Amino acid sequence: MYGVMAGADQFIRTVVADVIPRSLTDPNAIEYRQRVVIDSCANPKLVRELYAIATDAVGARRWTVGRDRGARGKLYLSLEPLTKLIGFLRLVRSRCELNSSSFRSEGLAGLADRLAGTFGEEYLTELERYLDALQFEHGFEISAELGSEGGIANTVLHEPRTQPRRRQSVFGQRERHTIEVTDTDESAKQFVWRLVGKSLDRVADVVAHVTDVIVDFFQALRTELAFFVGCVNLSERLQGDGYAVCFPHPLPQGSGASFSFRSLRDPALCLSGVSAVEGNSVDGRGRQLTVVTGANSGGKSTFLRSLGAAQIMMQAGMFVVAEAYEADIRDGIFTHFRLQDDSSMTYGRLKEELVRMRDLTNRIKPASMVLWNEPFASTSEREATEILAPITAALLDSGVKVIVVTHLYDFAAGLSDRQRATDLFLRAERLPDGSRTFRLKTGAPATTSHALDIYRGIFGHDGDSEPDQT
Repeated sequence: MYGVMAGADQFIRTVVADVIPRSLTDPNAIEYRQRVVIDSCANPKLVRELYAIATDAVGARRWTVGRDRGARGKLYLSLEPLTKLIGFLRLVRSRCELNSSSFRSEGLAGLADRLAGTFGEEYLTELERYLDALQFEHGFEISAELGSEGGIANTVLHEPRTQPRRRQSVFGQRERHTIEVTDTDESAKQFVWRLVGKSLDRVADVVAHVTDVIVDFFQALRTELAFFVGCVNLSERLQGDGYAVCFPHPLPQGSGASFSFRSLRDPALCLSGVSAVEGNSVDGRGRQLTVVTGANSGGKSTFLRSLGAAQIMMQAGMFVVAEAYEADIRDGIFTHFRLQDDSSMTYGRLKEELVRMRDLTNRIKPASMVLWNEPFASTSEREATEILAPITAALLDSGVKVIVVTHLYDFAAGLSDRQRATDLFLRAERLPDGSRTFRLKTGAPATTSHALDIYRGIFGHDGDSEPDQT
């Protein structure tokens, strides 16, 4: 998913991979970001243009010089990038002004207003006037006082006397008392150049600071736009492939609403392009525990991934791959999926699972969400049930939302027998002929996961009958 969002832009990939897991927990903040994403998807060309401008602006480099290059060189190398940045400010402001009527979100409309208010044409023109004066086409004029031990004190930089008076001075007012130094007075010339260096160093530092401030603005703008460009790229790809996306309704923590969705799909599977992906529709409002059982290879793990991805995307302020989706906000989203066989594991399979489960439960908060996929499949059903049941009970008592895919019939049946209103039981659908629809239906745990269907699909016969010799 991150790859599709980024395209060929590594910076976008870095940003989305950092931002998306940083879940928002305030419904107002989530909906605020959703409105900006909606605006971005409605104005994809503009968002990409703004991102490109910000990227170019960040690349405006301010070169540094050594001490032997002098204060004038330091100043000129600071002026060039600032001049370029003013052009970028005009460009991004004009793009926003031209499209401001199409903005519906506070985010993009606010950006246009801030650009117009902070970097208006009058301000940029005045800034250019200062930069033009700093070219010192008519030389320097600096006044100063003698400090202690013949040092320089209270320097003031003036506009050169020979500069035409077509405009108001941007430097300090000149005093009438001056001292002229002849070309043959080397000690005086060194003193004067020290005076010039001290004055221009201060000006160069100011110019460099202003440059840094504007570059920081463009860096922040580029980072925020990178996320929204990523959302635009993902939305276009998913909808181009025929999958519906919607902006979910985030419900406050503690509302007890849990989740409800229609045609929810796993985004990563949709983007794989292998085949059309089936969606699931579930009404889990008021349910704290969801237990998923049923046919092997029936889409249970895919459902679990789709639910976890939707929760993360919702709390990132994004759309989800569904026709409708709502869920309560959670403080943390934790998963426990089976690992692939690894000969380098320090522990055996069961101990490895126990260590990971301990680490997970130590981090879980009462308002968290846990997604388990076939936990403790490395041991017998009896032992797995004895381990998993008390852990599940403790998490539920603490207010944690638990969604578990399991092959453990005793564990699932024991929970089903309680008949609690906050429990939901789903079962992977299997048609009479053994085919899978990859959809989940409400249903109590069954005693079989129909593994024989998979065997028949591979070998074409039952294990206790003679194979087809043809």
